[in-house]
Amino acid sequence: MAGSDALTRVVIADAGPLIALSRADQLSLLRGLFGQVEITDQIRTEVLESGAFPGQVAIDEALREGWLRCHTIELTAWRPLCPGVDAGEASALLLAMQHLAPLLIMDDRAGRAEARARGLSVMGVAAVVGLAKQQGLISAAAPVLARMRANGYFIGHDVIAAVLARIGESAVPTPPGP
Repeated sequence: MAGSDALTRVVIADAGPLIALSRADQLSLLRGLFGQVEITDQIRTEVLESGAFPGQVAIDEALREGWLRCHTIELTAWRPLCPGVDAGEASALLLAMQHLAPLLIMDDRAGRAEARARGLSVMGVAAVVGLAKQQGLISAAAPVLARMRANGYFIGHDVIAAVLARIGESAVPTPPGP
């Protein structure tokens, strides 16, 4: 676990990070770092009912095991401060707003802007991988981040370089562009 506040802090994951980690066969990093992770019905639908992808079974198993817990969130009262927040992100934000000092794991730009505008803590999936390296859950972050990118998840080179520099790993070489 990532420190004593991980025992009490509510951690809420958006769909993108769940998909990226599960497709890289690293969903268990969330459990190792945070113990319990919360999602909403909207996010569950997005990851389990919006088309099959490699790693989807791991998310379903995590829900059955109970360390990934699902909550019903009503979106009728949702009033975004920032444009472009989808239903999954909105539901995660609303769930976060019900808790004291929650941590949102979210990569979407609009969702992150909304979280910051509401004073919520947010961490991207690349930082989760970096934290997993620091906590000794993986031996190196660069290969995991490279696998996530190879599986189609966009993480900017600058983000990867910053995370790797922070944890003392060398950057993954930039592949040649199209």
